[in-house]
Amino acid sequence: MELVEKINSLQTQLNIQLASKYEKHIDNQLTAKQVLVLELIRSGVNSTKALADNLNVSTSAVSQLLNKLEVNAYITRAIDQENRRKIKLQLAEKSEKYFDQLILLEKEMNEKLYGMLPIQDLEHLARILEKLIKLAGDEQNDLD
Repeated sequence: MELVEKINSLQTQLNIQLASKYEKHIDNQLTAKQVLVLELIRSGVNSTKALADNLNVSTSAVSQLLNKLEVNAYITRAIDQENRRKIKLQLAEKSEKYFDQLILLEKEMNEKLYGMLPIQDLEHLARILEKLIKLAGDEQNDLD
């Protein structure tokens, strides 16, 4: 477990370094949960119920998040023309700009950070992350 603690510490240090270097380039008014909601909407999830299911929270909690995002001009809500009882969620221009900034930062990080590592290290890192994602998914299934 000592090695896992070291990995966690190193990961935290890396996150802090990256955040301090890039925070001035990205909209940091959003909470992690709000970013996750925007990511889900961006990927095609466009109803409160579907967001609640994906986040494993109540629809009222999602509604509160959506209210804040709408007030701050990150999303818009519109009546679904196919089913007028449904509200359709869409990203607003502010969110589109946020994701554009994020793409540029990722590209810069990929070139400046990951681009300095040998391909074998990157392949190894990708394999490890894939295993961790699978384990995290299996762990979530065990909790359900």
